[in-house]
Amino acid sequence: MSRVVFYSEPNDRVRLAEDLAPDDLDVSVIDPELPWDERKELLADTEVLILGGLAMPYEELIQLPKLKMLQLMSAGYDQIDVPAVREQGIFVSNNSPQIARSVAEHALGLMLTVQHKFVPGLEGVRDGSWRNPVRSGVYEIGGKTIGIIGLGNIGRLVATMVRGFGPAEVIYHDTANIPAEVEAELGVRRVGFEELLSTSDIVTVHVPLFSETLGMMNSDAFTLMKESAIFINTCRGPVQNEADLIDALNDGQIRAAGLDVFEVEPTPVDNPLLSMDNVVVTPHLAGSSEERVERALVFSYQNARRVMSGTEPEGQFEVLT
Repeated sequence: MSRVVFYSEPNDRVRLAEDLAPDDLDVSVIDPELPWDERKELLADTEVLILGGLAMPYEELIQLPKLKMLQLMSAGYDQIDVPAVREQGIFVSNNSPQIARSVAEHALGLMLTVQHKFVPGLEGVRDGSWRNPVRSGVYEIGGKTIGIIGLGNIGRLVATMVRGFGPAEVIYHDTANIPAEVEAELGVRRVGFEELLSTSDIVTVHVPLFSETLGMMNSDAFTLMKESAIFINTCRGPVQNEADLIDALNDGQIRAAGLDVFEVEPTPVDNPLLSMDNVVVTPHLAGSSEERVERALVFSYQNARRVMSGTEPEGQFEVLT
């Protein structure tokens, strides 16, 4: 029977992973916080490793002689040296389609929270004052220009969702070639990076983290944006230059931001973004819906079966240069 390990610290996902484990796979759970000598012995026969949280260093991965696939529960690959792992003949797959809806809905939630000033409105109710600090500066999503950077699984769902708010122009920028039929189906228009920044009322980023996207939202980018625009990031924190973002928000180069991710996580409690009135933050939980976790686990086990049967897994990493 094929040996599959769910690599995760004890949490609710562990119980779900055990409940969903197929009878034809030998699934066990190993805590990444155990000493390496103990983990190495427990992992010796592992053929598929499902990363439920913390990544495993490359130096440890290559000491697992039977490993055939590294399966991520996340959409991002940035914690793994994927090219090096692939050179060892080990497949690396992510869970992008399974996480897409959860992240897209979260991005939309941040847009709504910022545009409609839900946070100060809620505070005015909870403190008993029934004060209304939000009579001005509240904006709708419908009728706005939405700029999506990265039209992958998540970006495409965002494009579909924002159209539910009424007439809106949805534009996008992506280095990948998006088929014309996909553009037509989504009702989106491709533009250059600078045009997207300068014409969008809402800029939302949905890109993987690699050399070309590291710090792509910097002072130059924020300067190009409208002063009335808002910035949404639910992908990876280092895509934004945090110091430049703070300056842009303080100086009025952009109006507001909704962030689920930060350059350093957990972000320091003295991070200025946490106390700014024009910023809404969440602690990297966009992909944490219960439905997404179950979908990701089912997909991971299906991928394990693919590898064990001699076929290539879905969701394989494409080397970006």
